[in-house]
Amino acid sequence: MSRSRPRTFSRLVLWEIEGCLSLPILSLIVASAIIAVLVQSSSPRDFANSYINLYDGTSIIFLILALVASTLFSHSFAGNIGNGGLKRMLSYPVRRWQVFLSKVIATTLIVFGAYASAFTLNLYLSSLSPLEPLFYVSLFTMFLHLLLVCTVSIGISLLTGSEIISTMVSFLLVLGLDNAFDFRSYFSSQGRFTYIFGYFEQLTHLDSFFMLTNSPVTVEEVAISIAIPILVTTVGLTTAFIYFTRKMEID
Repeated sequence: MSRSRPRTFSRLVLWEIEGCLSLPILSLIVASAIIAVLVQSSSPRDFANSYINLYDGTSIIFLILALVASTLFSHSFAGNIGNGGLKRMLSYPVRRWQVFLSKVIATTLIVFGAYASAFTLNLYLSSLSPLEPLFYVSLFTMFLHLLLVCTVSIGISLLTGSEIISTMVSFLLVLGLDNAFDFRSYFSSQGRFTYIFGYFEQLTHLDSFFMLTNSPVTVEEVAISIAIPILVTTVGLTTAFIYFTRKMEID
């Protein structure tokens, strides 16, 4: 019995991935990821400072990523609740925790995989080396933002059970936070990215004169920028997990 559980869980993850890949929206996800990268406001720079193009235009990437992630996570949770798909799934010999985690893992892999693949275009467009450390710092920050949007979307999906409402509320909530706080705030995606990018810029490009911040970024500032999305994700997903597996009634 214990051996069948990992198999069941892996099959659920694959089933969720196949479900996402078969959606018509997948082509829109890939297209939006490519467009988000291509419309970045980059400018010609010398080779030594071309890494700055990784920072330019990231607000557009975060915006489109939030919209796409809100849509897909809301479809996976609230959509399946509304159309009865979740009830049918639970009629099979699967555990609720397996269903919850398979949806989170599969949807996260699909969205991040699409945007990470599209973001690699920056290596070509900006003539960057595949070993450029700030490229991977940017991907890491993008992943943190995705986790935050994932948490918000899942929580609202479980509360409302409506795919449309969850998509709109999740996106507007994330967008509202970014607009309410400036690029130096820990509570905005651009603010956290500025601190994280700026800190590692100091470590890897000491001779650059394109420093993003007027003053050096401290360890405390970058630690807070990383800790906030991780903390929100941990608390939010744990609460949603407990509610989904123990409290939630599925009609």
